[in-house]
Amino acid sequence: MHTPTRRIVVTGSKGDVGRFVVEHIKAQGNAVQVLGVDIVGRGNFEDYISADLTDAGQVFDVLQGADAVIHLGAISDPHAYPAGRTFVTNSAITFNVFNAAAKLGIRRVVAASSIQIHHPAFPHSPIHYQYLPFDEDHPPDAHDEYGLSKVLGEACADLFAHHWGMTVVSLRITWSVPPDLMSMFPIHIPEQLPYPDPRGGRWLPVPFYIDARDCARACYLAATVDLPVATHIPLIITATDSTTEMPSIEVAQRFFPQAEIRAGLEGCQSICSGARAERILGFKPQYGWR
Repeated sequence: MHTPTRRIVVTGSKGDVGRFVVEHIKAQGNAVQVLGVDIVGRGNFEDYISADLTDAGQVFDVLQGADAVIHLGAISDPHAYPAGRTFVTNSAITFNVFNAAAKLGIRRVVAASSIQIHHPAFPHSPIHYQYLPFDEDHPPDAHDEYGLSKVLGEACADLFAHHWGMTVVSLRITWSVPPDLMSMFPIHIPEQLPYPDPRGGRWLPVPFYIDARDCARACYLAATVDLPVATHIPLIITATDSTTEMPSIEVAQRFFPQAEIRAGLEGCQSICSGARAERILGFKPQYGWR
């Protein structure tokens, strides 16, 4: 029986995650076509097109004919631009992608949310967890314009899933690290957190991560596995271990003493849970710095 070719559009295809997603999709063979979209360089409309996703018309153009969209395009560094630009840009392009997908009849959207709706890298006040390891049911606690734009993105996902009959997967991606940077681990956690960041403000070392190749596979699975219609599914994408050699229970007790400790913090396990992604997508990380 002939299997029709699926066409997947990847926004942010030149970014830290997107380039690995494009490579992973191309490795699947002729049954899948991929069109990368980003704002840099020139396109060829064969496998890459340059577009400004804040322009709704351009979004309609690049999504035309897609079976699924993996939306990764965003300003990801809160230090790159003024806060208002980051928030407005991220919010606008996410809405444009959902809106165009809905009106073009594209029923599967995978959207990059972020673990920073739970755990900011640059906190403005103490981080409080109700329990650890935390999961998708834990209340969000965004601290900056980037995290807030991702909270709004998930609100868009709710709207379009429930009122347009789309299947949306929001991937709360942890720190996506390419293979050539794994040598930075383990990260030393100092006695006092957070500590000053040279760019201003305070910095909290991120105790969780995901190999970029695993992140790419999670994106592809989210775009292709059978899932219920008219649903929005948030999923944490994380490696099973942490970025430090400090035992996870010690990390929890030292820096998040108010949190209830639940099963799953043995050894140096991640302080966030990827169990739901495994259950729903069949996703298990294959790589790690250890």
